Amino acid sequence: MNESSVTPKEKSCDRRCDSCQQRKTCSDSTAINIASRMSRIKHKIPVGSGKGGTGKSTIAANLAVTLKRRGYRVGLLDADITGPDIPRLLGIEDIRLHSGP
Repeated sequence: MNESSVTPKEKSCDRRCDSCQQRKTCSDSTAINIASRMSRIKHKIPVGSGKGGTGKSTIAANLAVTLKRRGYRVGLLDADITGPDIPRLLGIEDIRLHSGP
């Protein structure tokens, strides 16, 4: 979507569709799709810090592995734009990502 086609409502969109007053009339199908998929995830545990080098990726990877070993279904998203550490930490650098249903 280019900047000239963005309406004022869309400019202020914070992608929190579940609490948005415009959710029933929203035209942002990407935000609606993400919100729908995220709503099916029962528990979300964000790991964050305002500083680099604090061990966020290590904590997130260890937490995911521990929960998986205890029988939980686990997904792990690494939003690190400077270099994803999760594949290295889990020893899966050479595995290709495939999408599924």
